[in-house]
Amino acid sequence: MKKITLLLVIGALFIANASQAQLTVGLKGGLNFATADVTGVDVDNKTGYHFGAYAVVKAGPIGIQPEAYFSVQNLSSDAGDYDLSYLQVPVLLRLGILKVLYLNAGPQFGINLKAKDEDGDDFKDSLKGMDTSIALGAGLDLPMGLGAQLRWVKSLGNVSDVDGFDWKNSMIQASVTFALVGKN
Repeated sequence: MKKITLLLVIGALFIANASQAQLTVGLKGGLNFATADVTGVDVDNKTGYHFGAYAVVKAGPIGIQPEAYFSVQNLSSDAGDYDLSYLQVPVLLRLGILKVLYLNAGPQFGINLKAKDEDGDDFKDSLKGMDTSIALGAGLDLPMGLGAQLRWVKSLGNVSDVDGFDWKNSMIQASVTFALVGKN
């Protein structure tokens, strides 16, 4: 009930400020520093990448920032290397702190597109098709439509479909953004 009330209040703020709402649409890309908490396996960081699109609808300092992007989240462990690919769809609440600085937080929904080990063997069926995560981050709106973001993403649940085997993805993302429509 509290979540519904909060959503209604945020919605009312957007409706009340609709004449002042700003829309930005752009592209983003950057690096993923992925790891995972996996039962009985020591997992190391391995660098991947991401690219896609974002939108921001702002009414004053508060906004909503939906995104859709392709994300390669590689992992390295004592058992071998793993290449994971997801279509990530975060829906973030955005709060402007200063003219150029903002914070964002919200859910992220990842659709598992690929999971292969270092031998090229597919293990996608051993993972759930969806990885629901929490995303927390900060960003800078820079001149000429450019921006920079830093974000931490952590799985909320087990993404493994194997009984007794837990797997939770985690990553830090560093992104560069470019506004195509509107301004940051």
